[in-house]
Amino acid sequence: MKLYKNIMCATAIGLAMTATGCSDFLDSDNKSSVTDTDYFSTESGFKSLVYDSYAQLTDIFSTGDTPEFFNAGTDLYQDSRRDIDPGLHRWQNFNPQHATVLKFYTQCYDGIRSTLQIQHYAPSAKVSADVKQKAIDEGRFINSMFYYLLVNNYGGVPLVTEYASTAVKGYPVSPAKDIYAHIIDQLTEVIANNKLVPSSAIQGGGEASIESAKALLAKTYLSAAWDLNRPDYFTEAARLADEVIAGRTLTADFADLWAADYSGDDNAEFLFDIEYSYEATHDKSKGNAWQSYFSGYYGGQEEGMKNGSSDFTPNLHALKCFEPGDKRYSVTFLQELLVEDTWDPTDPDAEKFGVSAPKGDYFGWYKNGNKAQGKPVGVYYPAHWESTPQQIAAWRAQDPVNRAMTFVIPMGEKTAVIEPWKIYYADMEESTTGVVAKYDFDNHDVVQSKAWAVHPCRKFDDSNTAMYKSGVSFRDVHVITLPEVFLVASEAYLKGGQPGKADDRLNALRRRAGLSDKSNITIDDILKEGACEMFGNGFRRMDLRRTQKLIEYNNLYNPHLKGSAAEVIGAKTLWPIPQAAIDANDMIDNSVNSWGY
Repeated sequence: MKLYKNIMCATAIGLAMTATGCSDFLDSDNKSSVTDTDYFSTESGFKSLVYDSYAQLTDIFSTGDTPEFFNAGTDLYQDSRRDIDPGLHRWQNFNPQHATVLKFYTQCYDGIRSTLQIQHYAPSAKVSADVKQKAIDEGRFINSMFYYLLVNNYGGVPLVTEYASTAVKGYPVSPAKDIYAHIIDQLTEVIANNKLVPSSAIQGGGEASIESAKALLAKTYLSAAWDLNRPDYFTEAARLADEVIAGRTLTADFADLWAADYSGDDNAEFLFDIEYSYEATHDKSKGNAWQSYFSGYYGGQEEGMKNGSSDFTPNLHALKCFEPGDKRYSVTFLQELLVEDTWDPTDPDAEKFGVSAPKGDYFGWYKNGNKAQGKPVGVYYPAHWESTPQQIAAWRAQDPVNRAMTFVIPMGEKTAVIEPWKIYYADMEESTTGVVAKYDFDNHDVVQSKAWAVHPCRKFDDSNTAMYKSGVSFRDVHVITLPEVFLVASEAYLKGGQPGKADDRLNALRRRAGLSDKSNITIDDILKEGACEMFGNGFRRMDLRRTQKLIEYNNLYNPHLKGSAAEVIGAKTLWPIPQAAIDANDMIDNSVNSWGY
């Protein structure tokens, strides 16, 4: 389905247990005397309930909080000019009052309530039995998605299975095993009903399908196997993942898959999406902000660059997860930032983009055929395996006219600093190799807090709109992907005692990336591959928590928690149920968070 406006009133079940339903919305001063049941029994009214359920997903997967929802407090991302939320990333003053934890919880229950409306109004809907059941199953798929997110982030939560059209005082917290059982039962029935389309991937991927339901069920079994200590669930996760894979290999080039011109958005590998369409959208400023994520600051709109979020930039560990020659690296990051003219260090405005100094040309790289050749390069970010003086000299020699004055910022242990520009010029004068590599890459105060410190993430760029401002990308948001299913299969087979099959599933990703096969893989190998394949669009925090690596990886790689993660995080590997939800629910109290908070 295309992106639909939220046309329904949706109140957070987790917060407002006194919700009175949508009848007030329709009945208030209702001169036409059309009740909620009257409207939702019509074909268009009933379909609007389905559209609304899909639209609820945007509040999770397409919001300014999305990077924090899934990637704060992990091993791959670091502060830049803006700090990542200290509660989520450092466990600093992290408690049930935390605003982002409340927002995530609220939005999940908003979505759950929306999906339950479909089942509530279905009996009176004047549509065929097949249309009715398909709509119900679409809602149950989305409902399962929200509960999957809740159980993986909070553990046990209130289990709401019926739409509340009258006041409800509250719901008890159900243990994680009951939440997992609910998801498994729902998705198993949806698959057995066989009313969803087999696959919607090449038609846009925005509609629930049997394929995406099996993928979500595989992910659920995998998480439940770890959390509930159910080894038999690893077998189920592997079986379902292989049913989704269906003998396929990853044949699409990674660059084509993530093409900035949208040409890869409807590839068969993208199983379930939130779809965007520039042509079909009335308000052209209402896209998504994914283009800005995982990028630093590179100048303002007047300076010709793109608007980076200035946080969640990759740390050195993330960059080193990519092995030499990994094709995914140059698709994930833009290594050459173009300018409209070559730098001139004698220019009085050379320390900034100004009236006479060269203006940036960020999207010129795409207009030039996804390459820098023949265009002036302002800044070059060589990967950690291509940063020697000899390699950089060879890179300059490919286009000496346009690269002679390029600033080079190596993405290795030692890097350069160009804020202000005069630092780089001074360092170059001192250099005996022609390459500046003197500052510790992971030093926040000296490097990471500066503009230009790390190459921008280009994986989610929109080269069609090619606009600086945030929120105007119309690329689809890919929620469930086939590569993720390969990772699920690999992990499930490994934990299920079939290491050969685990190797095979993981190596499918490595071969596409141009890397050699691995054997006798470990959980660490799977997490490393996931960091490269799903940088930005993965569920890193959930992956680390599930695999019991959250404390270990933060202790090793999170600069705020190195050497102290066990003490700081303690038992707080899950989020607390928000205090506002506890206060509004007569059937729970603060003891629901006694395990860590």
